[in-house]
Amino acid sequence: MVWLGSEQRLSLDKDPRSSIFFRALEAPTLREMRGLWESLRGKSVSTPFQTPEFLFAFQDTQCNPGETDLSVISFSDREGCDAPFMLLPLVRYRRGPLRVVGLADFGLADQNAPVLAAGMPAPPTPLAEAVGAYLAGLDGVDLVDMPKLHSHIGERNNPLFSQPDTISESNTLRLELAAGGDTSAWRRKSIYKKARSKFRRLTEEGVRLVEAATPAERLALFRTLAEQRNDRFSQLGREDSLTRQERLNFYECLAALETSECPFTVLALERGDEIVATLVLLKNDLQATAVLVSIGDARWHGYSPGMVLFAKAIEWASENGVRWFSFGTGQQDYKQRFGGQPQETRRLLMPLNSRGRLFLRAREAHRTAQELLQIAIGKNGLRT
Repeated sequence: MVWLGSEQRLSLDKDPRSSIFFRALEAPTLREMRGLWESLRGKSVSTPFQTPEFLFAFQDTQCNPGETDLSVISFSDREGCDAPFMLLPLVRYRRGPLRVVGLADFGLADQNAPVLAAGMPAPPTPLAEAVGAYLAGLDGVDLVDMPKLHSHIGERNNPLFSQPDTISESNTLRLELAAGGDTSAWRRKSIYKKARSKFRRLTEEGVRLVEAATPAERLALFRTLAEQRNDRFSQLGREDSLTRQERLNFYECLAALETSECPFTVLALERGDEIVATLVLLKNDLQATAVLVSIGDARWHGYSPGMVLFAKAIEWASENGVRWFSFGTGQQDYKQRFGGQPQETRRLLMPLNSRGRLFLRAREAHRTAQELLQIAIGKNGLRT
């Protein structure tokens, strides 16, 4: 592994037991990241968006050395310890003249968090305090900007969510598939009964549910999804984010990875060679998140294939031992019908110098001006 510099000590107070040791793995390979994740004490606790495969695809398609750089910070409670208790993937990039540190996101991650060690007891120093002190001490950075922070990673607290410089951002929906010991409570909702009825009608037409089993199958189904989305968005007169080449490259890179731990999962409803609907999930042992969906020919719309595929995906996740199903970003009405609970997301905006503070003041002034404009439009009946 190519560590950037030597291991450093982060002392938070006079008690030596509170010291945290950290070092940075710069531009890590997939093999290096998998080795680092395996070195965590116990299994890793993360979302599907902080797996080695996701980060590898991000680095391969979104990073340009010297302009956008990925590193993984390893935190340990003892000097020279090869079993870290936390990993923090960071991205350095420029936003105009501003030097920013964030997470591997760029609109590709629905949930941001560090990676925690399942077998590590709580260190003497709270994780939130350790992470905050590390970020505050970064050199050559004007602003720390980390969106889409959820309160928990599995059942563990997310130490980024509770930072003093976070602001409320939005909400997402998450369905617990084994709530209160009753693993079938969500199944009794009317939406699932309706989906089962619609699925029976689809099967009578020769449609079946399939899961991509190989990288080639994942890639083929994803490309069909991209084509269907493009057609649908064109009909609606809306921009499809998958027409951006760097985003398309990311998903194709992730789909094509030949590793058993790849989080990229594709479920589809198909009839012969025809794809009726497709859904991409990012999945690990704890969580499955729906990230992309497409519907095929209009003649199938009366069968509600999108609703059917979401219901089948939730059932599939439950049968494969997944604890939580997340509906991704956005609060569309159809998502709420499946029974998910709102999860607040926060954004960490931490200025590290006068340039960062100036940027945030300008951002706040712009937001205030937009709000005042909307109030004026509402009062005077003006048109935008």
